[in-house]
Amino acid sequence: MIDNAIDINRKTFLRHVDDSELADIAESLGYCWHPSQGLTMAGDWHISYHRSKLHGKRVYFFKHSAIEYVFTNSGRVWK
Repeated sequence: MIDNAIDINRKTFLRHVDDSELADIAESLGYCWHPSQGLTMAGDWHISYHRSKLHGKRVYFFKHSAIEYVFTNSGRVWK
């Protein structure tokens, strides 16, 4: 998955993942909802967004602190 990943931007990533699942992960990682409250996930330049295949299926994932958070169209999130 990592070797064949294609870099994408956050906007593209957001079109392909479940908003509520992403919001839950962002909150668990300590991100704020609004820049006036602190660092948001969108404002963290350390996060990268990608598209790839895992077990033959298209997946979208973001990388945070060398951990890949993988989203599939089945609604599962793998870490």
